[in-house]
Amino acid sequence: MPELVTVEHVPSLGDVAGRVWDDVADPLDMFQSRAWLLALEQSGDAPVTYLIARRPGHPRILGALPLYDSLPSRGDYLYWPELHFQDLLHTAGSHRLGLLAGSCAGFGTRLIVDRALPGSTRTEVLRALRDAACAVAVDRGLPYTFFLFLDPSAWRDLAPVIGGGDHHRLASVAQTELELPGGGFEDYLATLPRNTRTSVRREVGLFAKDCATETVPLRDAITTIAPMIVNVRAKHGMAYSVETVTRRLSAYSSALGDASSMAVLCRVRGRVVGAGVMCRWHDRLYVTDFGRLDDEAPDPFVYFNAAIYEPVKHAYSMGLSRVVTGAGAELGKARRGSAVLPLMHLAWATTGDRPNRRIDSAPAEIRKKHWREQRSTHPKYFHSAWDELL
Repeated sequence: MPELVTVEHVPSLGDVAGRVWDDVADPLDMFQSRAWLLALEQSGDAPVTYLIARRPGHPRILGALPLYDSLPSRGDYLYWPELHFQDLLHTAGSHRLGLLAGSCAGFGTRLIVDRALPGSTRTEVLRALRDAACAVAVDRGLPYTFFLFLDPSAWRDLAPVIGGGDHHRLASVAQTELELPGGGFEDYLATLPRNTRTSVRREVGLFAKDCATETVPLRDAITTIAPMIVNVRAKHGMAYSVETVTRRLSAYSSALGDASSMAVLCRVRGRVVGAGVMCRWHDRLYVTDFGRLDDEAPDPFVYFNAAIYEPVKHAYSMGLSRVVTGAGAELGKARRGSAVLPLMHLAWATTGDRPNRRIDSAPAEIRKKHWREQRSTHPKYFHSAWDELL
């Protein structure tokens, strides 16, 4: 029989025709877009290679997988496997755990695969991409290949690829998204329970009393807000350099332009004390980062205003339908209307060895226990897709 799928290595997305890439990438996923990936390349955070799956002799892409190197020095909890797979670090014999497959942005990852393919062919494409990714990791002397932040559709697509016990599967951070009803901020408030609505009005009112806000092109604010984002990460125990943050913010600005990459600056007595980063892609507004000063500056609900209320107002003004409020502070965002959606991590040993369940079962159960308890306590906040994970 002729070979069904071949996988080639492409060093830059510039080597792939735009139309060919756009035919397979999800048009609603900013992190699959040609603009975003090329901006990463220009910023110095490029994938180490792109894996491109095709039928022999055919130009159409069946599936693709950007592969990123993972270095412990990055320190960002949103795409740092050492913090999600700490149990593996002690057994890997290396401070570099592996390659990140798909997306390292910390938002839900949809697989780049031709959705028109029948299920059996899609499985063969994903298996070929997974095997090719493991081969790259072996060549680079890395013990694992990671698929991070998989959304439910990606779990289902990868399920047939998963062998019996040949992988690590962990529940970690969740994604939060807020659908916008009606045409303005009052319509959003009307969807909240009465007590929450009262609290939100109070938070907005106190914020407006002490803070002035300004929405500016992200490009103009990067040097101001990058150290503030570092401050927030440091409070959560994460080493994170200003240079790394600056590169990531510059990538957003380069990919989206001034009209779609913005910063909300929150000023108290003229001084910027907090900021949120907003990125528009089609009908969605992503809130990608939050920063604030670390000097006991007044904090009249700066976080929820910069990360939720001001982005919601901006999204309404732009006629958008959804605000992706991101990972972290999930219950606080859920109380303010966001849906809490599960994300999952998978790790494959590049040698194909079965995981030592005595090593990784306890951390995995701790993560599952956390989400089970949260869901049991706050069932209305959790989508039914959690059944599949927990």
